[in-house]
Amino acid sequence: MLKRCLVLVVIVGFTVAVIHHMRSREEPWRPLERSEIDQPEQLDDLHFELRDLDPEPWVRTSVPDEASPGFNLGLYRRRVPIVFDNNGHIVHSWPKVRAVGRVRLDHRGRLAVIGADNLVKEYDWDGNLIWYFQLPNEGHFPHHDLIRLSNGNILILGYDGTTHTDSLWEVDSQRQAVWTWSIFDHSQEFPNWDNESEDPSHCNSIRELPPNRFFDAGDTRFRPGNILVSARNLHTIFIIDKQTGNVVWQYSNGLDHQHEAVMIDRGKRNEGLIILFNNGLEDLNAYRRSLVQIIDPTEDKVTWDYNSEFFYSAIGGTAQPLPEENVLITSTNSGRAFEITPEGQIVWEWVPPFNPMRLERLPYEHCPQLAALPRPELSTHVRRAERPFVDTGLYMFDLDFDVETQVINGKKLKPLPSNQECRGLLIPPQAFVKVHFGIDDEKLEGRHVQARFTMTITSSDRPSIIVDKNLDSSSGRRWIRKNFPLVDYAYQHVEMCIATEIDSNTEDLAELVFWANPVIVSKSQHPPRLQAGNRTTEQERKLRDQQLKALGYIN
Repeated sequence: MLKRCLVLVVIVGFTVAVIHHMRSREEPWRPLERSEIDQPEQLDDLHFELRDLDPEPWVRTSVPDEASPGFNLGLYRRRVPIVFDNNGHIVHSWPKVRAVGRVRLDHRGRLAVIGADNLVKEYDWDGNLIWYFQLPNEGHFPHHDLIRLSNGNILILGYDGTTHTDSLWEVDSQRQAVWTWSIFDHSQEFPNWDNESEDPSHCNSIRELPPNRFFDAGDTRFRPGNILVSARNLHTIFIIDKQTGNVVWQYSNGLDHQHEAVMIDRGKRNEGLIILFNNGLEDLNAYRRSLVQIIDPTEDKVTWDYNSEFFYSAIGGTAQPLPEENVLITSTNSGRAFEITPEGQIVWEWVPPFNPMRLERLPYEHCPQLAALPRPELSTHVRRAERPFVDTGLYMFDLDFDVETQVINGKKLKPLPSNQECRGLLIPPQAFVKVHFGIDDEKLEGRHVQARFTMTITSSDRPSIIVDKNLDSSSGRRWIRKNFPLVDYAYQHVEMCIATEIDSNTEDLAELVFWANPVIVSKSQHPPRLQAGNRTTEQERKLRDQQLKALGYIN
């Protein structure tokens, strides 16, 4: 009898534990009202767009015999998680999911995302929400990255609203934070730390160290399970000892606003070395170049890099080492993802009508759900672009996030901070420049101003005048918006300058005139842009602006 009672108690206890575990995967970590962002069908029609897409033309280059096989995980319009093959065909999607920045698909087919509502969420293969977590403190939110650790927990990169820096949160299946770490507590260990900065660290990627030869040889800095972090504004990558919380290794030599530091797995070329995307944002007037670099962490030196005159992304960007020795690069701010061989030859290139976010190539057998999909019939036809793709960042006069939007003469414009500016640019094929300049009516207040506006472009030391226009505040037309062709400058390095001469001997009237940021457009490089429409609600825009302000992208 006693034995039966004990068995019954064990069974009941086990059942209660199972029910508790199941509920913990279904109920919120804290009481939350259902957000309208959790009902995307009321937000937008992106899930309908997916059915009507013809994404095959987005694949610009394809050399099947040299490109690494697998499916690609990405974000349609930077919001909807999709999986597509190397032909460009979408083979699976989560049409009712909205994500920002990063999605991760684990080996069980579970999709972890940073949600558009500042929650970390997990969905099953069919798009059912199975888990979510909210950083517990006011002003804290996830950003940029999250990973599933080898122990099954999720590690979240978060913004700390108290210190205005970055923190890490390891959360288990019960929504309990089992390990936390704050970079603010270690600020004295970083020589580049700026106490006056509103965003001193700006971490943008986290990775768990895999088994590696350096630890096998006795170097405990590289213990598997330690965390590799990229801190963009510190121009530094570093490793946290997971057991002690100490910063045990860091590297800064030549880094410039880098992204996505990853230790290369065993079985791949350069295993144990660290690959990263080195943006090159520090001085757009001096140079525009990005590098993908591989670093030996024990020698603190670069062992390989990729660069091209056509390659540049000022912000964002990833570099994924592939099993076949190739590297998959996402040039986030410049509109494409592409795969290169160790020699730098492009063997696959994807140019969607939106800026891609952190594309990841997954093996066909990555999870049971992917393995069950039919293998794509990759065309044996080699498709190569006739001419190189020029990354958008190479012909932006000023980066959009560096120029504040203002309303001038009833229109939203991005005026340049100065009316005398020059930039070194690489002009793409079939290009034209949109210019908008003039006199700000709202600031006149009865004053009179005459000004001469000029734009010149210099190639091979031969200047040409694009714009030469005099405007008078007393005349009827006080501002100009016009397009000018640049087809004669395709693939040429040029210096483009704007200038304003004000006819005034008595007072400074510079505030009355403006040049909007010139926009260069290539008619041949990108597929037609998708219709913009109203894609976000006021709530989502508020959350997005909160993140952008906290992370220093907007004022």
